[in-house]
Amino acid sequence: MFWKHPKFLRAIRIAIPLLLTLLWLGFIFGNSMKDAQASSEQSGQVQQIVNDLASSVGIKEPISESTVRNMAHFTEFFILGILLCLDVWALGLSPLHARRRFDILWLLVSLPLAFLLASLDEFLQTFSEGRAAAFLDVLTDTAGASLGIALFIALFFLLRLAVRKKNVTT
Repeated sequence: MFWKHPKFLRAIRIAIPLLLTLLWLGFIFGNSMKDAQASSEQSGQVQQIVNDLASSVGIKEPISESTVRNMAHFTEFFILGILLCLDVWALGLSPLHARRRFDILWLLVSLPLAFLLASLDEFLQTFSEGRAAAFLDVLTDTAGASLGIALFIALFFLLRLAVRKKNVTT
């Protein structure tokens, strides 16, 4: 049974995170390729949902479309930051109990890659009618990715610590 072979399992552990990242990038870049009118309509729909949720919890002030767009940028790249860390981990396949130090690679590889992808995302917008690139959006995207990367690393270290404690007690 080939699916139980270690090389096949390793390939699957690498392929799944990479595929998820590529699909997520497709989603991000797809949003950037929308023209200004379609993008504004989509933001308006999300803004309505956000304002409905906000008012249901007692927030009276409406949330602007600009704020919704910034939250969307931040969230898209927050998720991308986590996925990029998962890719780096999958490529290194550092087990939780290992003493190898792939951890620093998450920052050294994931963050600059997120910045480059955010820059590419903004560049792609220049090809859509009525849209332009904004360096502030690149910074917002990078901040989102940074938080995702930090969260991934923190959770990874906590999980590694728990596994090591379990191994010591057993």
